[in-house]
Amino acid sequence: MRVLLDLRMATWSGVGRYSAGLARALAEREDVSLVCVTARGGEPVVHAGPRVEIASARAHPFSPLGMREIARIARSQPSDVVHALHFPTPLPAPHPLVVTLNDLTPLLVDGVMPSVARRAVYRRLNVRASRVADRIIVPSYNTARDVERVLSASCGKVCVILDAADDFSAGPVGQIPPGLVPLHVPYIFAMGNTKPHKDLPTLLTAFTTLAESRSDLHLLLAGEGDPAYLWARLPKHARSRARFTGRVDDAQLRALYSGATVFVFPSRYEGFGLPPLEAMAFGAPVVVANASSLPEVVDDAALLVRPGDVGAFASAIASVLDDDGLRDDLVARGRARADELTWASTAEATVAVYREAIGSA
Repeated sequence: MRVLLDLRMATWSGVGRYSAGLARALAEREDVSLVCVTARGGEPVVHAGPRVEIASARAHPFSPLGMREIARIARSQPSDVVHALHFPTPLPAPHPLVVTLNDLTPLLVDGVMPSVARRAVYRRLNVRASRVADRIIVPSYNTARDVERVLSASCGKVCVILDAADDFSAGPVGQIPPGLVPLHVPYIFAMGNTKPHKDLPTLLTAFTTLAESRSDLHLLLAGEGDPAYLWARLPKHARSRARFTGRVDDAQLRALYSGATVFVFPSRYEGFGLPPLEAMAFGAPVVVANASSLPEVVDDAALLVRPGDVGAFASAIASVLDDDGLRDDLVARGRARADELTWASTAEATVAVYREAIGSA
């Protein structure tokens, strides 16, 4: 089977993790050959070989020019199936066409995409994707329900295939960047995304409560955030022990997961929610909001907390900090859950969807 993969966004966060993990797993299969379309100048996530060809694209994937460009590449590189790994689809659409819709967050959560014009374009592109696709892959049953409710043309096309974390966890573990946190002190690790649905304020308030009685507890937030954001939301006694990590590479991110006393993910909405699974792969006990797709991701391997409940988050975090037995149990369950969700199994299920799309085209 010859598959054209749209990997122009493989270096982006979120969709990039999915794109890279799936592409590498497909490249390992002997029953698949790939045409990988990458952004010009970008580092390919898979390299050319006997079953892998590389094509490059210039235009931004979200632009009309980018949609026409990927269609031209698809015509010049005939394949059994084309897989768009995000909502931008070739114009005109080739068939059979498989599209992955990772989430519909900007359409479902207020404030994520404040621009009315951008949100209208986003909606139009997703509506088009749902109409022209022969099959639609989504990463959770929660997202499947959202897609079928919001995009009526998707009904009967949606296939649920969970994402994985093993491709990421296979890389080297680096060092925590110097100066972020003192050696041998406990720290809560979390993502530093300040978008409304990520609900970082709930975690900050819970940390404030815990920090009052735990003078050695720190909070590290992955990413390049504005320190003023923390200062405006934390009292004086907690400010010096909470910080954004700044930009970190994959090896440093693995080290931050590995060293965390607990990983906390308070998000109220996710299409999938890869960070908790990544944290589990590195042996961090996990606390997450009991919201949207997250129960599907963590299964019984994390503490689930009512979204937005500061007291419940503080209590759950404290229980992990104080109860070694609970912590060890969560670590063991988390590793087992991460082992269940592999990119090899994701690729196997994806190839089955390709066969369905080919048969229906």
